[in-house]
Amino acid sequence: MSGAYTPLPTDALTTPTSLERISLGHSASDEVPAEDTGVRKPNPGSDENLRKEIGLLSASSIIIGQVVGSGIYSTPASVALLCGTPLMALILWLISGIVSLGGALASAELGTMFPQNGGMIRYLAHAYPRPRALIATIMAYSVTFFCRPAAIAANVSIFAQYFFFAAGRRDYIEDRDYLLRGIGALTMTLLMILNMVSVRWSLRLLNAFAAIKMLTLLVVSFTGFLLLVGAIKRTPGTNWSRGFSGTKLDAQSFASAMTRLFWSWEGWSNVGYVVGEVKNVKRNLPLSLGLAMSTLAVLYILANVAYFSVIPLEDIDNGTLLAAQFMNKVFGKTVGQIILPICIGLSILGVVMSELFGGGRLMYTAGKTGFVPYGAVLGEIHPRFGTPIYALAIIWALSLVFLFAPPPGKAFDLLVDLVQEGMWYFYALTAFGVILLRRRLPHYPLRRFRSSLVLSFLFAALSFLLGILQFYPPAEIPGKPKPELPYYLAPLLGVIFMALCIIPWYLRMWRYVNQTGHQLLSWIEDEEQEVLQINSDDTG
Repeated sequence: MSGAYTPLPTDALTTPTSLERISLGHSASDEVPAEDTGVRKPNPGSDENLRKEIGLLSASSIIIGQVVGSGIYSTPASVALLCGTPLMALILWLISGIVSLGGALASAELGTMFPQNGGMIRYLAHAYPRPRALIATIMAYSVTFFCRPAAIAANVSIFAQYFFFAAGRRDYIEDRDYLLRGIGALTMTLLMILNMVSVRWSLRLLNAFAAIKMLTLLVVSFTGFLLLVGAIKRTPGTNWSRGFSGTKLDAQSFASAMTRLFWSWEGWSNVGYVVGEVKNVKRNLPLSLGLAMSTLAVLYILANVAYFSVIPLEDIDNGTLLAAQFMNKVFGKTVGQIILPICIGLSILGVVMSELFGGGRLMYTAGKTGFVPYGAVLGEIHPRFGTPIYALAIIWALSLVFLFAPPPGKAFDLLVDLVQEGMWYFYALTAFGVILLRRRLPHYPLRRFRSSLVLSFLFAALSFLLGILQFYPPAEIPGKPKPELPYYLAPLLGVIFMALCIIPWYLRMWRYVNQTGHQLLSWIEDEEQEVLQINSDDTG
């Protein structure tokens, strides 16, 4: 360490500095000195009423809970068929994993700078405060009122299918759509009640789901490792011996493959929505993101090695999960048709639990920071349970609407596709926001972690490109029927919905502010200046 050593005051060993209090999620404006008789308005961005109960393990579980669903058990088949060779697919998995890690670490830098709940909503507000936080407002309405509840509805409606499949009742999968939705609604309600009454038990359940996901992945991945080193005899085939022969390099195949790959990594942003409840955020946030994403990258690569060391590319059955084909061949039908479907069903339930946990905090932040009306209600924390019960209730109610409103068939399938539309642009703008904030706030005291600007830029560029490529005709996957709906319908509706979010932005940030004089967004600058001023006082 350089510089002269300055002895600490005697009370410094037990009393944190003002800057440290902010980094722990408290605002200096929450405390009024004894001699100050004036009334100070609490910082609307602070999470002073939320308990910090998320440690390194739980933060990692929140990430794993959102990232690992059913994709890794089916996506490798589509990617390999689109690429033409498993070897090229493996390289694209590696590239997409590294770039996604760059996006996750960019989020970690922003999370340590602004250690309150809200994630990308808060980051976008700081990175793009003008005009009147337009980008953050569009995301607040898009994600809290559409993307997150629609995603919950889409996932909770299908998890029961895997249990019925394991029980040998495929007729319930094909002909009982509203039964599956009813089971999903009941399950979601029980999970929501748990989220409302106990943060600690919610985290324990998230940890349990994450353990099941990791154990399932470890079984597949370790089998892949044993196949790789020759401990298990591989099925004769041409998957690896063909090398790059037959690789497809056309734009359609590449775009379709990369879209599927990046969505297999998506979910790391969920921990940013709850960062205000993370203990020792400057350590645990970057560490949880780095460890979770790096571990999953290794497991995903080994899972691909396992799949294609056993299943020749020509034998892939698009009507069956690739993982099920693999388990049937290696461990027998009991594992492939009973145990694996149960594990996948539980994995999807883990995604729903993670989405509910983070979604409630998203709604809480959107209200507390003034983006949506009735912030006093949405931002209220239950005094006994320490949870944002009203925000959670709104997310639950919206999810029920999305679960039951669309009729079976094309309409519900379109809803599932719409969930991902638009998020590419928010991811790109968030990662690029790291670069902008490095220039605007180069010495921001709470920036305790620095991500790679190169990876942040690559992630931003690829995310924006993938958003544009949604309007490009997708490549056909051999053996899969062509979609009945136009390929451009979902991205077009996504863009239209985001454009419509300008209406509440105008009504809230212009008309309401001009009529009432209430400065809804003053917290953005106040939050930054408060940290800079306190740092100046502490070092002065």
